Amino acid sequence: MVDTFDERTRAALTGYKSAVRALQAWQYLIGKAANRQIVKYDQLRTLMGYPTNNPLAPILGCIMFYCEQNKLPPLTLIVVNKFGVPGDGFTAAHNADYHAARESVFNYPWFRILPPTVEELGEARRRG
Repeated sequence: MVDTFDERTRAALTGYKSAVRALQAWQYLIGKAANRQIVKYDQLRTLMGYPTNNPLAPILGCIMFYCEQNKLPPLTLIVVNKFGVPGDGFTAAHNADYHAARESVFNYPWFRILPPTVEELGEARRRG
């Protein structure tokens, strides 16, 4: 039987639910980054099956902190609001550095590195 992110999230311990979903988002975001595309919050929410954008903050936080702690470009920078910029919770780059940081995300060889584990994503958020 195929395991799904919905099933794995339901079965996850408290504190790991957002990390499970972060792994799901990671896969989507590195594909978008490789194609030099930004992602609207609503697109990500719909892909993940959420009725609102509220659950995205802790999910994206796992990825943002993982990238910071592992000296990777800020992958979550490509997730933007209706104005085309990351939301208030994004703290990995200053607004003045936005375009340069976005280029570093687009140019990074994401598919050459092993994706983080659920445990690594959860730990990154706890340490962040």
